[in-house]
This record gives sequence, C-alpha cells and structure tokens, in this order.
Amino acid sequence: MPAHRLNDIPVAMFLATHFYFTTYHVCVSNGILRYVDRSYACGWRKRILFWFTVLFLSYFTAFMETLTISSFPYYSFEDRTVAYVWGSAFYGIYFIVSFPGFYHFDSHVDEGISLSSSEEKIRVCGRPVTLMDTFTTACGHEMMILTLLDFVRLHLGIPLVIGGVAFAST
Repeated sequence: MPAHRLNDIPVAMFLATHFYFTTYHVCVSNGILRYVDRSYACGWRKRILFWFTVLFLSYFTAFMETLTISSFPYYSFEDRTVAYVWGSAFYGIYFIVSFPGFYHFDSHVDEGISLSSSEEKIRVCGRPVTLMDTFTTACGHEMMILTLLDFVRLHLGIPLVIGGVAFAST
C-alpha cells in the first residue's frame, strides 16, 4: 500500500512510535517499578533490586522491540545475532535513563502529606507538574542518554562519522 515516506520510512511509523513508547513506559516499566518501590522496605537491597529491574526491563524491552520489528519489511539486519544481542544492549541505554526518569517524574503528584491543623487533618497534595518541568526534565534525560551513548561509542573505539548534505564540506 503506497504511503508518504520520510527517509524511506512510512510517516505513519513515526506516529506509531508514540504508542510504542507510551506502552513501554506506562504499562510495563511504571507498573513493575512502582511494585518494587512500594512493596519492599527501604534499604540497599531495595535499591539494588530497583536498578536490577531497570536494567533487565531496559534490555528486555529493547530486545523484544528488535525481535518484533525484524519481520517488518522496511527493516533488515546483516547479522541478526549482533542486532539482537549487541544492538538491543545499545538500544537499551535509552531505557536505562527513561524508565526511572519517567517513573520519578510525577511520582509526587499522587502522594499527599497529612498535616494536623488545630482539630482536623488537612491533605496537602504535591505540586502540579508544569510544562516547563516537563521540558527541562525531558532535555536533561536526553542529554544523559546522549552522553551514555557517546561513552559507549568511545569505549568501543567507534569513530564519529556524520554524513549527509548538511555536513558536507565544499
């Protein structure tokens, strides 16, 4: 079926990424991380379990996405093993930052503080999340992701090659 394309990818696929990432972050990671955070007593074991869960979910999500898109006709891999094992690990770096960031972003909104005022208790809700909070948090998380990706690239000794018309020298 013909479709409008950008970089030979149907434009609808760019719009579909919103649904993928919403599912990953809301339905999968937030539910599991919330369970770990609220079901165990505070301490170093809980922190280790939380971060182990983040690492596992990051790799698992990246691996499953790579596996499920492998049958899509617009994607091809020269070496499927490398794509599944190492490509998923590299792609999982995005989720290592975004899963806990998304979880902690508005975690204070549904929590309240009970204060006693003379004879009655008053429930004070957390402050609302503003558009500026969302913007600065998203920019900060993206910078952390780019830095981690660059550290991995430098560790592996892969040179930075930027192609395209905008970067061509005359």
